[in-house]
Amino acid sequence: MIRPRASARTINKLLDVQMIKLRTLVLLLALAPAATLADDYRFEARASFTRDMPEFDVPVGDPEVLSLSGTWYFAPVATDGVPLSEAAFLGRASYVGAIAARFELFDTHLDAQAASIGYYFPGTMLFAGAGVSRSEQVIALNSTTRLTDHFTQWFGTLGIAPIDGLLITTDLGEGGYDPNLRARHVGRLPNSHFYAGSVSIVDPDEGDTSIGVDFDYFLDDSTSVGAGYQDGPDRLEVRAERFFSGSWAAGVSAYTADGSDGFGVFIKWRH
Repeated sequence: MIRPRASARTINKLLDVQMIKLRTLVLLLALAPAATLADDYRFEARASFTRDMPEFDVPVGDPEVLSLSGTWYFAPVATDGVPLSEAAFLGRASYVGAIAARFELFDTHLDAQAASIGYYFPGTMLFAGAGVSRSEQVIALNSTTRLTDHFTQWFGTLGIAPIDGLLITTDLGEGGYDPNLRARHVGRLPNSHFYAGSVSIVDPDEGDTSIGVDFDYFLDDSTSVGAGYQDGPDRLEVRAERFFSGSWAAGVSAYTADGSDGFGVFIKWRH
């Protein structure tokens, strides 16, 4: 099936959407603690690749994102008796992290980097995170010219962990605050299998309220399958993750959204 060719207006709209995806990837990966594999550990590295496949033809291939990230924890993280991918979350492990991402669209390479810290205050239910990102964005695009510039932004997170396995957070941005809230809980079902579920809501000053829901089910401590839904625009994702040894893990995901489909793969190594 031949996809219809994109108009200039559609291409510019796609570019705006991809820029938002790139900034979101950098912020989320920088603030999110990395998953674990087995035994106590202090450091983890992750490499990921995603490809978007728009419903229309783009001038030079489908958009792609390649990212490399690393997380170092302040203290060894224990993995005994919990899902390996949730040990850091359940252990309330404080961390520092960094990520570098390359985004390719219309034969243009765009780079982004971020560094962050997340800290659970001992003896309290408080959590705080802060970081900085630097992203390259397209500021002009036509048939003969592609101009880019770099932008730096500070960001942060405030949260509370009132009970074991539950973290409620709100994100802050340098450009202003859009009311938002995210609640994430990891627990055990009656069949003794673990689950991880989250709900998020964002109410921007401009635009419609956006709601997201995610759920992952653990077949055992090393394997999980999950799905997520985000509205505004609608996006449905399915994913799976598997830990193969004491040092390596891999995962896959696929999604469908308004105007495009896509997939992603990743590998992890920890020590």
